[in-house]
Amino acid sequence: MAVHETAQIENATLGTVEIREYVTIHDADIDDGVQIYEGASIKKATIHGPTDINANVYVENATLGESVQIGPNASIVGVTHDLTDAGMEFQNDTFDEIVLENGAFVGAGAVVLPGVTVGENAVIGAGTTVTEDVPPETVVRSATETVQRSL
Repeated sequence: MAVHETAQIENATLGTVEIREYVTIHDADIDDGVQIYEGASIKKATIHGPTDINANVYVENATLGESVQIGPNASIVGVTHDLTDAGMEFQNDTFDEIVLENGAFVGAGAVVLPGVTVGENAVIGAGTTVTEDVPPETVVRSATETVQRSL
């Protein structure tokens, strides 16, 4: 396994990992067997291996268990801003950790919001936004609408 020369690593502990082109990692602990694909950004995270993080994934303030898989363009974002009567507070981050338990699978383009725990072997479908905890062995997906039209 290797770290590509274009990856930017700061204040991180890396095991035996594969990190591809243009990945950024800050303030993270990453175990053996983790693969992080092109363009991903990892901040303030603990990632247990083996785990696969696909291209253009964003992970911040999260703990990922073993055998977690995250599809391309997903966001695991454990940071937000407080909402007051005046609106969102500017530049005043509020952290609420996300946990993806062992075997969790997050589909392409999915978004997991602050404070959520995704249970062991749960599946988050592509394009789904997750706002509350997901029990183990559960499949969550966005509602879909089928539209029939004549060509």
